[in-house]
Amino acid sequence: MNLQDYYDTVMQLSHGIVVTLDLDGSIIHGNTLLESLTGYTFRELAGRDWFEAFIEEEQREQSRRTVLSMAGRQGISSLSGSIKARDGDRVYIDWNLKALSDTAGDVVSILCVGKDVTEHMLRQNGLLRERSALLERNKELKCLFDISVLVSDTRSPLDEILPKVVELLPSGFQRPGRTHVRLTVDDETWRTAGYAPSEFFLEEPVMVGGKRRGLLSIAVEGRKAGFRRKIFLEDERNLLATAAQLVAMVVFKRETRLARERLEQLLRQADRLAKIGQFSAGVAHEINEPLANILGFAQLALHTRDLPEQVVSDLTSIVDSSLHAREVIRKLMFFSRKLPPQVEPADLNEIIEQSLRITEVNAKRSGIEIVTRYDGSLSEVNVDPQHIKQVMVNLVANSIQAMEDGGVLTITTLNHKNDAYILVEDTGTGIPPEQLKQIFTPFFTTKDVDKGTGLGLSVVHGIVEAHGGFIQVHSEPGKGTRVEVAFPCQRNSESVES
Repeated sequence: MNLQDYYDTVMQLSHGIVVTLDLDGSIIHGNTLLESLTGYTFRELAGRDWFEAFIEEEQREQSRRTVLSMAGRQGISSLSGSIKARDGDRVYIDWNLKALSDTAGDVVSILCVGKDVTEHMLRQNGLLRERSALLERNKELKCLFDISVLVSDTRSPLDEILPKVVELLPSGFQRPGRTHVRLTVDDETWRTAGYAPSEFFLEEPVMVGGKRRGLLSIAVEGRKAGFRRKIFLEDERNLLATAAQLVAMVVFKRETRLARERLEQLLRQADRLAKIGQFSAGVAHEINEPLANILGFAQLALHTRDLPEQVVSDLTSIVDSSLHAREVIRKLMFFSRKLPPQVEPADLNEIIEQSLRITEVNAKRSGIEIVTRYDGSLSEVNVDPQHIKQVMVNLVANSIQAMEDGGVLTITTLNHKNDAYILVEDTGTGIPPEQLKQIFTPFFTTKDVDKGTGLGLSVVHGIVEAHGGFIQVHSEPGKGTRVEVAFPCQRNSESVES
């Protein structure tokens, strides 16, 4: 057997891939295992550049330098890599390389013996992918857990909870440093620093009670060149959908709780008013008649001539106290009757003007200037004129009492979104915040015993609500109070009734 036959036999009997390259990277020899793994015959491979045939273009030059640099080394060198077979499959190989020299000691070629480790690498890559998937899943679950803890707080306001949800959400995604979040609920928007529209984004609506109330958006900054991973995993899409559901849940729970508290408050107030109504019927029967006698006889006695000064003073006190008691009973009777308003189309400007005639004497006596700003285009409203007069008299009387040293009382009417508004503003002492919460509570008053019953604003509140309107009060201690009363215009009332 000559040397060439011996060499060819060793090549064929080798259990690994055997290939010989010249110093330019061209293929000199190869065994049958090389043919079976690559899908090429040796006739096709002979003389071809190894790196052009099997290495990806972006890795080709680096791979060439690495392999050919080993020609100058003594002994055997090892490296791992992959080649691309004829059918496009990737074959992973662990290589041992040895430089071959001629009789003069000059390196003439490189012998490469490799072991096919594709199955091992695929299994290893599969395990790495599973590990990566588990890590991502763990991030998503932790993110969801942290958000769930946040939304379980039913007492903190939404503008404290939702910004924290926005800041937490990027931690559940593959690239938290490049992931930004924006959340919109109704007219409020929260976003992470650096949020900007991107071509890589996800959106999920925030649905509360079957209605779209907002939008949760994820935007990822542009990818780097050659980046192959998916921008969004399927689990990340599910994470966003779940986060939007949690946001919707906390909004729904908060609104439900506030509605329940409001209803409980209304029920307590209704129960209190019902008890007042029952009580007032007995009070009217038992007190009205003797009170009328006391008041009548005291007033008659005051007409007696030549009464001592002390007697006149005492009788005057009796009359004043009796009138105050009668006013209390009159307001109690308003609660007990609970009669619906006798509505008719009316001009609010005219009703206000009539009401001011009743209170103008007290205003002048207190040095108060009354300024009226009527909206001439104000539509008619369906109201009970007598009840609205009572509302205006009560509100004006409260303002006058709040300006003991004089001031300005401004009354304005205007149209806004098809509702008729009455604005009553004074420059009085104002109402402290802790008292402002209770001003519509029956019998709550800060006035002296002979100056208020604590029923005036309760009556006003009841009248306004009975007309389908609303009342709200804004006040700043030391600067004054502003009362806003709104009634639906006649055309609105007709459309609702129809």
